[in-house]
Amino acid sequence: MRFIRSTRCPLFLLTLAGMGAAFAAELQDKPDYRAAQQALQDGLPTIAAIKAGRLMDETPVQSMERQTLATLVVESWIRAKDGVAAMKVIKKEKIANESYWHAQALFLMGDLEAAEKLLTQRVNEDTAPSLERLLLAKISLKNGNTAQARAVILPILKSADTAMVGRAQQISDELDALDGKAAGSGPKELTQSQEATPLLLQAERLILLDQQKEAQDILRSILASKGGGERAHHAAAVLLADSLLHERTATKATEVLVQFLDNTLESEAWSPAFNLLARCLESSEAGLPPPDATVRWISEGNTVQKAALTPLASTSTFQGHAMLLLSRWLVSQVRQLEALGMLEAGFQLHEGHPQSDETMRLALETYSALKLDARVSALTDQWRKRFGSNGSSMVESVSAGTAFKRGDYQQACELFQTAANLASTLAERRSALYNAGASALRGGEMALYQSLLGQLQVASAESTLPSQDGSIDLDLDSALELAAKGRPEAEAELKRITEKQPPHPRAIEAWLALAELSILRVPADFALAEKAFKTAQEWPNISEAQLQRAITTRLWQLDRQGQLKSLTEVGAEFLTRWPTSVQAALVRMKVADAFFRLENFASARTEFELVAKNHPASSYADTALYFAGMSALSMMSDEGRNAAIMLWQEVAEKKGPLSIPARQQQALAKRRAGQEADALKLMDTLLAEKNLSEELQRSLVCEKAEILMLLGKEDVLQLTAAINLLQTALREDDLSYKWRARIGYTLAVALNSSGRGLEALEACYDVVKSTGFTGPTDPSEFRWFYRAGFFGIELIETQKQWEAAARLAETLAQSKGDRATEAKERATKIRLEHFLWDGK
Repeated sequence: MRFIRSTRCPLFLLTLAGMGAAFAAELQDKPDYRAAQQALQDGLPTIAAIKAGRLMDETPVQSMERQTLATLVVESWIRAKDGVAAMKVIKKEKIANESYWHAQALFLMGDLEAAEKLLTQRVNEDTAPSLERLLLAKISLKNGNTAQARAVILPILKSADTAMVGRAQQISDELDALDGKAAGSGPKELTQSQEATPLLLQAERLILLDQQKEAQDILRSILASKGGGERAHHAAAVLLADSLLHERTATKATEVLVQFLDNTLESEAWSPAFNLLARCLESSEAGLPPPDATVRWISEGNTVQKAALTPLASTSTFQGHAMLLLSRWLVSQVRQLEALGMLEAGFQLHEGHPQSDETMRLALETYSALKLDARVSALTDQWRKRFGSNGSSMVESVSAGTAFKRGDYQQACELFQTAANLASTLAERRSALYNAGASALRGGEMALYQSLLGQLQVASAESTLPSQDGSIDLDLDSALELAAKGRPEAEAELKRITEKQPPHPRAIEAWLALAELSILRVPADFALAEKAFKTAQEWPNISEAQLQRAITTRLWQLDRQGQLKSLTEVGAEFLTRWPTSVQAALVRMKVADAFFRLENFASARTEFELVAKNHPASSYADTALYFAGMSALSMMSDEGRNAAIMLWQEVAEKKGPLSIPARQQQALAKRRAGQEADALKLMDTLLAEKNLSEELQRSLVCEKAEILMLLGKEDVLQLTAAINLLQTALREDDLSYKWRARIGYTLAVALNSSGRGLEALEACYDVVKSTGFTGPTDPSEFRWFYRAGFFGIELIETQKQWEAAARLAETLAQSKGDRATEAKERATKIRLEHFLWDGK
């Protein structure tokens, strides 16, 4: 555990002084050098070492630039606590401040005697700078030679360098604390203004060294003093309980925690304290029951909160912690139903609680263990809404244009497709399809883009403007053309025409256009659409074509309203009444689409295949076959998957706009079926195609790499091939951030699978802290930014580098995406659990 965040400055800056500013300036022009420096400042020294080492190997031997880089590599490995790696570079390269780094490496390798001998000689020769004196003092302190440690830091304490004085003072404070204990006088009491940090650090170190009695003496002295501040007292209480638990005295640890929790009005240490209390209850010591105060905590808060004259906001937070504590204990006692009742109450009563993520996780695990899948599914949806996810639902009322402008291309594409489905005129449909295609292209949805492109080509070929014959009423024609162009004044003009008395001879056309416009509006005016549709049904002498148009418009209305079952019924009636209508293919496509969205995949497949069979020359034929394959695959059966592959083969052989997406789907289907080798062959065939767009080519590269990674589970050479493929792709000069992020994240997963965890972390870091990157701007960029970032946090946590993990989470939290709050909570959780408090 760490209680105070380290404020150490990067030592590398001090080594540049003797090298000349010109060399440093030249290196600053190199992106990899700047990235290595940034990684070191971000608390990721292993990444800095890898980057600087790679750059060093490319730099001429004996050059000053190489010496600068070698020094940075050594410092990075020292900060990563890898003395062996640092020593390899020291023995091979010329570095600045060689004695200091050499001693640091020896210290990390455990050769304290050699390190002390080297530094003592430098001090005796009066050639040791402050950094070397500080290091010697630390080594002397570790060896118990407190007298030498004091003598070494004395000149630093008298110097004018405030940064060095502060660091020397910390050692001096620790020496004072140790001397007090050794003299038998007990730990010194803190004054009001005295900083408790050194004592907390010393106690923490003693706990890790399993010197619990000494640690507890220090912690009790802090608790008994009036100085140090509230945070220090809270931290000391939790650390004292932790020390007692290390001694396997869970009962005493519980007493300390209950005393602390029952007497704090508000504290940032509640989360770690309750977590530690849960550990006490779950320990092997005779199965402790929850404290007697737990029920009271749940109902009315702790003692000081209950005594408050007015209700406190902190009471609800405290009650939530207590409910989670009791839930954990109930689960450990195999009383899952009681635990679930408590967890469900927690959801309702304490929404937004600091540990709501833990509450949700525990509930999911418990429901899953009981095989209550329906509730698991419901909670999963809540989880995605709470913490954000790429599959969350879109807000329908937001206009497509606004979504596109702000970079939300996924939502814009969905809304533009809705507009295209609702359009009755080719001009409107063509415009909407174009915008949907542009959104899909920006969002990286290439299969969807190809489908929209095919529909757009057909719509453009069939487009004609309304007739301008003199026998047509120019007033009506003008209003209809305004509607066709989507002009905002069209609705008012159409209403004016429908209100004329006596009715205009062709007012039925105005009513139909008005119905279409009312559905296209955001938000839609369904009441006006209903009125227009009813008027059209009752219109005398309405033609068959006009009635078909009215019913077709009715289908779009039902679609927009989400009444998919009614849509399939109205569509079936249309097809029964007019099986050979020119609108039959369109109506059947709409019915098939509704079945697909209702997840009635068998009916959807039938309808899609009927479109292709009955209307082979229709513009919808290829699209119908393509989605018939999607429907078959969605049936989750071997027969369905094989049928899908055959249907996509038929689409591919037509060489139309959907040919390549169909072959891509074939490869993905074979991949899902475990036929990775066949899928890989298909991917290679696709990548050999000429005239592939850059977007599609890069998408295929990523998918090929993923297939190679699957094959790599059995054949390490395939995993190596995936890594090489992705590394080659990353070297392209014109990669947009979206592709650098997606390829970088995939590379990180591949590297981690091959046991190259540090390189995997570097790949994640490069995505989040990409050189020249100002932050993600659209959902596709955010998707890979967050995936790489959270994966990087997991990799850092496996190395127990909590400060670096918290910093990376805070970097994600500074973004404007839908997982920024999750990242902020993750950073807070790491800092609280590991006592990374900044003391502000």
